[in-house]
Amino acid sequence: MEIYVEQFLLCMLLFLRISATLVTAPMFGHQSIPLQVKVILAMFLSYVLFSFNISRGVALDMKLLPLFVLALKEMIAGATIGFSIGIIFGGVRYAGELISYDMGFSMATMYDPENNASFPVLSELLYLFLLMIFILINGHHFIIEALISSYVVIPIGTWNISEGSVNQLILLTGQMFVVAVKIAAPVLVSLFVANISLGILNKAMPQMNIFGVIFSLKIGLGAIVMIATIPVIAFVFKKILSVFESSIIDLLRLM
Repeated sequence: MEIYVEQFLLCMLLFLRISATLVTAPMFGHQSIPLQVKVILAMFLSYVLFSFNISRGVALDMKLLPLFVLALKEMIAGATIGFSIGIIFGGVRYAGELISYDMGFSMATMYDPENNASFPVLSELLYLFLLMIFILINGHHFIIEALISSYVVIPIGTWNISEGSVNQLILLTGQMFVVAVKIAAPVLVSLFVANISLGILNKAMPQMNIFGVIFSLKIGLGAIVMIATIPVIAFVFKKILSVFESSIIDLLRLM
């Protein structure tokens, strides 16, 4: 009977790490996906991984306090994986905010049920567009692959905080701003050139009402540049995602 109890606890520990990853990871953690679907998917993956003996060789202390600490470690490990993958989409949202602020759309916001907050419209459009690209290039497969690989690098109960893992996580978080600048660069550069040109024109023709032109010009120019650079943004996003894959694998090895 004790053998069955130990197997059940191992399956529950698998479920805790998988569910924590799915809740915090992009796409899977979206509130539009019902909680029942997330639970069923986490249970299914737990059963599949348990069937492949991925928890083989794990010895459990059947006392309450060690089991609670072990469960907490598994949840933190899963949340760390999901958070690390979601950093890139945090950079996407920030890129949209930079573009909206420069175009004068920062006040045009819409409610985002995923984060329970309001974001600029351009930020949400950019986020949804790149989320679609993420699905098309099988990014959701990478989330599951990273989750499975985590059990090879971090077996059940071996998660710990090290200086290397903290530094790697800080480095990944800092990359969010790099991602934002890379994605928003075409629009920001074009609007910067437009501002300089209008400033020179204002000096050359003081009688011209620049403020009556600049707002509509920036909106039109920003929209044209965004539409023209959609293929470039998708290409840059794919390159950034490939770099993040290796960075997340390095993070798992350091944990």
